[in-house]
Amino acid sequence: MAWFGLTRSPADADAPVHRRVRVAMYSVLLIVGAVSAWQAWQVEKSEAVRLADAEIIRIAAAQSTLTQRMGMQAALLLATEVPPEEVGNALAETINQAQEQAVRLDELLARQGAWHAGAPEPLRKAIFEWQDRRERVWYRAQILLWLGERSAADQRRIANRFLQAEVEPFLLTTQMLVEEMQQAAQRRARSAIDHIELSALFMVLLLLALTLGVAEPLARFVRRQHRSLVLQSAELKRLALVAERTSSWVAVLDAQRHILWCNPALLHGIGYVMAELQGRHPGAVVSNEHNDQAELARVDEALGRGQGARFEVRVVARSGDEVWLDVDYQPVHDAAGALTGFTIVASDITEPVNQRLRMRALLDALPAGVVLQAPSGEVIESNQAAGEMLGLSRGDLIGRQSLARQGVAVREDLSPYPVDERPTSRTLRTGQGLRGESIGLLSPQGEVRWLMVNTEPLKDAAGHLAGVISCTVDVTEQRAQQQLLTLAIESASLGVWQWDIASGAMGCNDRMFSLLGYQPDELDMTALAWNDLIHPDDLPGWLWAIRTNLRDSQRPLHWEIRIRHGNGRWVWLMYSGTVVARNAEGRAVRMAGIAYDINAQKELEEQLRQAARTDHLTHLPNRSEVLGRIQSCILRARQQPGYHFAVLFMDFDRFKQVNDTLGHGVGDDLLRHIALRLEDSLRPGDAFVQTSDFSQMAARIGGDEFVVLLDDIRGDLDAQVVASRLLDVLAQPYQIGPHRLSSSASIGIVTAEHMGDDADSVLRDADIAMYEAKREGRGRYVMFEPSMRKRVRDDVSLENDLRQALDKDELFVVYQPVLRLADGRLAGVEALVRWQHPQRGLVSPLAFIPVAEASGLIGPIGHFVLRTACEGFVRLQAELGERAPATVAVNLSRAQLRQPGLAAEVQEVLRDSGLNPGQLILEVTESLAAQDDMVQATLHELRSLGVALSLDDFGTGYSSLSCLHELPVNIVKIDRSFVGLAMGSDYHRVMIEATIRMAQTLGLATVAEGIETSEQAALMKALGCSKGQGYLYSMPLDAAALVRWITRQPD
Repeated sequence: MAWFGLTRSPADADAPVHRRVRVAMYSVLLIVGAVSAWQAWQVEKSEAVRLADAEIIRIAAAQSTLTQRMGMQAALLLATEVPPEEVGNALAETINQAQEQAVRLDELLARQGAWHAGAPEPLRKAIFEWQDRRERVWYRAQILLWLGERSAADQRRIANRFLQAEVEPFLLTTQMLVEEMQQAAQRRARSAIDHIELSALFMVLLLLALTLGVAEPLARFVRRQHRSLVLQSAELKRLALVAERTSSWVAVLDAQRHILWCNPALLHGIGYVMAELQGRHPGAVVSNEHNDQAELARVDEALGRGQGARFEVRVVARSGDEVWLDVDYQPVHDAAGALTGFTIVASDITEPVNQRLRMRALLDALPAGVVLQAPSGEVIESNQAAGEMLGLSRGDLIGRQSLARQGVAVREDLSPYPVDERPTSRTLRTGQGLRGESIGLLSPQGEVRWLMVNTEPLKDAAGHLAGVISCTVDVTEQRAQQQLLTLAIESASLGVWQWDIASGAMGCNDRMFSLLGYQPDELDMTALAWNDLIHPDDLPGWLWAIRTNLRDSQRPLHWEIRIRHGNGRWVWLMYSGTVVARNAEGRAVRMAGIAYDINAQKELEEQLRQAARTDHLTHLPNRSEVLGRIQSCILRARQQPGYHFAVLFMDFDRFKQVNDTLGHGVGDDLLRHIALRLEDSLRPGDAFVQTSDFSQMAARIGGDEFVVLLDDIRGDLDAQVVASRLLDVLAQPYQIGPHRLSSSASIGIVTAEHMGDDADSVLRDADIAMYEAKREGRGRYVMFEPSMRKRVRDDVSLENDLRQALDKDELFVVYQPVLRLADGRLAGVEALVRWQHPQRGLVSPLAFIPVAEASGLIGPIGHFVLRTACEGFVRLQAELGERAPATVAVNLSRAQLRQPGLAAEVQEVLRDSGLNPGQLILEVTESLAAQDDMVQATLHELRSLGVALSLDDFGTGYSSLSCLHELPVNIVKIDRSFVGLAMGSDYHRVMIEATIRMAQTLGLATVAEGIETSEQAALMKALGCSKGQGYLYSMPLDAAALVRWITRQPD
């Protein structure tokens, strides 16, 4: 108060003091107001200067960004994959932005007095240099933009090079300008602070008189607050600068996680403007189906508790571009610890993520297991194959301290494999990589999975051990195959060999030494020494096979060679192998293979070659051998006009009847006897052969067919002489056990005069001639003539027509009456088949029945005759009544008798036709009736139906009278050949009489066939034959003619 001059007492100075106080107070207030106004003006001025400085710095930094953009756009202008128009427009827009900001920057610099003479010299120099660099960059960019539309690529490339050369100096100049501006701003800020401090001091002194209790604390508070604001302002400036210039995405959020502010990098990357993001939740921006919603939920829960979080997220920008971000989400608290907001700093990790994903796909695609472990042994990374091999999922594998549990891994000998001794542990301990380590993993089921492990240490930039990479390959199957291969080689007694081509060294297993017959120390293990063991005849081929495989491994070595065994004999070995290794130039460096003993195979091959040329039953040359010999004769005949040869084709008459009646064993013995006779007849010591000067060879070509080849004969006469001689020799009776057999042969002869084009043709022609011999009566030979081929063709044509005859109803049945010889009355008829061809006319049965038997048509024809005869006989009975014949006889062929179900077929025909079984007689030849048990069973089945059986052509087969009682027959028919000779041959007459008496004794009826004269009829009657048939009584008649014949007969 003394400072204001208030020294008098209150009573005396009440009013003046009041006024003085009021004046003083108003003065103080005025001074304080003036000082405050002046201070406010100074602060406002300082703040304006500070804001201008901040804007100058920001625009300068933006100029750097725009200049960098110009450089990149200029580079893009040269790229071929980007449209030049789009890049050119963008470059022009960038230049315009830079120029507009430069104008603003010049205005701010003028306002700040940067051009005044009192401005710092470094600042002015930096501004002038910056402006100069700026103009150069603009100039180079304008030139490049102008050239981009009118010039070639080379000119644009040169202009771009000049522009790029100006960009970096300009950026450095801009940085220098920013630093100078910052220093100038700091100086102005310091000057402003000084003014504020002086005014504050003045205010303190002024207010100290009013109240010491308010002014001083207020002054100190204002001072502290001011300093804090200054510090905060500086910090915010720095943070703003960092946030503006960083490429990371930065955002500031309130406590409710609503966006308050984002930096340009975030706005540019996501494609939004600030106004569109402010107030929105970040989750609404990044939420998409690509992210793990569970992971985002955990992050949201942590942020809800006010905690920080760091995570990776996939963001889809407004443009559709996908960006992977590493997001660092941190809370912001006030001085009291209350949550006031959050900050987000996110880095673009798209390329590392893509690289990581590519690496992950690459690792998972590898068939080998790959595991990365830290120095502590903890598993950091692994691929899918590793998890499958170790029996663990990737999640279970990551973080493990060892790849397999204790006691699960085993060594080669199945002993436990301690963790400390395993390949990865040893590599981490020694720092040395391992190759080809084997480890077995025991499954809970007791199975072992074998892995081959390679390890490699990982080292950091300083060379310190940073981990270990393990590569595992599952070799379980290979080990099993190797064991099987080893077992197979040992079991198969295979010799294994290998040849080092460069050194010539040979290697082999013990079995190979055994095959060669040497001890390991007895044999020089070189290729030359081994080649010396090879038979001289086999060595050239062996060397050729080796060279072939050396040139082309696709042609493996498979070669049979003879080797000189250790005991001195030659042994056959089969060598198989191939080149197993080649060098970088493709030259073979090693061959390997196996060898095995093929001596038994060679012996078998020789036996097979002999068997292939020899008939196994007679030991004569077979068809293949004789065909080769005949072909050689044909070739010689073509080359030597005077050369002759002949082929004799022979077939034995009634040989099939021997097989059918006496069995195949007797038939085989008969063939052996025939072969012996042929060999004896053609042997050089035989008197017949000694008279000839040509060679002969007998062969069996199948069944009862034999071929004799006469080589280098003088002419056809030699062939005929040999054929006559053979007919005589082969016609002599054969004693086969208890059986005495007689058989003649039919021979067809082909000579060089009529030889065919090949051996098969010659045999065919000889076969044709042989059948001509059979046709002419058997037991003879016939020389082949080309006209015989026409007859064969005729038979083929006849067969074709006969096949159609059944379908075209060309076959019909005729009946020959059978009479009682005692009174001449009709006893029955025999049904016979006839063929009326539209072109051939009436074909004789002698012509088509043999063809039907040979072609297999006899069965269907026999069934046709049986059904037609039964149905026709029933009609005859209905038409003639008591004058009708009592029985009808039908012949059964060989094919029908051997047909399964014949009895059922006959029963069906009887049922369908209505014929009484007792009226049907089935005729079988003597040779068929006595064939075998199956035929006998069929005959008994027919007898059980009630039909009668007749033994046809009795006396022509191999049966004797003594076995007649064994045949289930009712009637015996005497063959026409016996009837025709009975008048002039006592032998045949006696045979007929003996047959009739035997039949009478057995209660069998007899029928004489082929009676053509009354004398023959009288003789048959006198000998006791009960019935007869033949042209004496009637030729075979059709049904209508038979009715007329019967009606003409006396009652």
